[in-house]
Amino acid sequence: MLSCCWARSLIALQRLQADNMHKSGMLTAQGAPGPIMKPMTIRSVVRSDRGLVRKTNEDAVAVLPDECLVVLADGMGGHSAGEVASRLAVAAITRLISRYPTTSAAAAISFANHTIRTKIRNDILLEGMATTAVVGRFHEGQIEYAHVGDSRLYLLRDSRLQQLTRDHSMIQELVDEGVYSSLEEARKEGVRNNLLTRGVGIGESLAVDSGCLTLCPGDLFLFCSDGLSNMLSDKTIERILVKCSNDCEAAVDGLLGLALKRGGYDNITLALVEPGYGEQAQGADV
Repeated sequence: MLSCCWARSLIALQRLQADNMHKSGMLTAQGAPGPIMKPMTIRSVVRSDRGLVRKTNEDAVAVLPDECLVVLADGMGGHSAGEVASRLAVAAITRLISRYPTTSAAAAISFANHTIRTKIRNDILLEGMATTAVVGRFHEGQIEYAHVGDSRLYLLRDSRLQQLTRDHSMIQELVDEGVYSSLEEARKEGVRNNLLTRGVGIGESLAVDSGCLTLCPGDLFLFCSDGLSNMLSDKTIERILVKCSNDCEAAVDGLLGLALKRGGYDNITLALVEPGYGEQAQGADV
């Protein structure tokens, strides 16, 4: 059940969004809808694998075609009950957006943080559990996305791969500050990948990064946990996606298979999503 404070916040958010729609011309002065947009759909291929080293899979992922929504979370290694945290986050985000469709991706992640913190307060044994989260919503020819941690969202457009999210990690901060010229150099110097600077559930307040992008025909979006991105370089991911751009099943299986072949040291979860206006694929919930 949503708390009263969250319900009030969502009502205020919906009023603000409606006001913005008036200002942008999407609604008439009388509140009548503007030009009708053809509803978007998404096709997706999802895989989640325990890997070859971990005893459990602490990743969670859900794709909701009706909401054109993708949510992926990775229970943070070294924290207690990572599996509980990732599943709580995915459930909270999908439940909130399904109930309040105008909720932003960033607000949904904040709600997941509130949900996890409430769970921790009710069970001291869960203290320390946390998760990453990356959320994408496709609507009106755009993708709205938000993230916390090092789970990533990539865009493949015109055979070129672009990372849309930026990791909230110590290694990324050192590169941003100029201590190292690249992530590869930092790794060679012994800086670990898995030291995160933000996580869903770590504290009562949470900074969530978000963005919005206009879609182009042929766009492919890859959501993944670090079990994939730590094993494969961006160039390798790009090569496989380009090679199999017309066969999403083959692309996803190729990425997962190569990550496992190279050691599969962590849980590996990925969702390859193709937005459009045609027939929807089946949803996924892992």
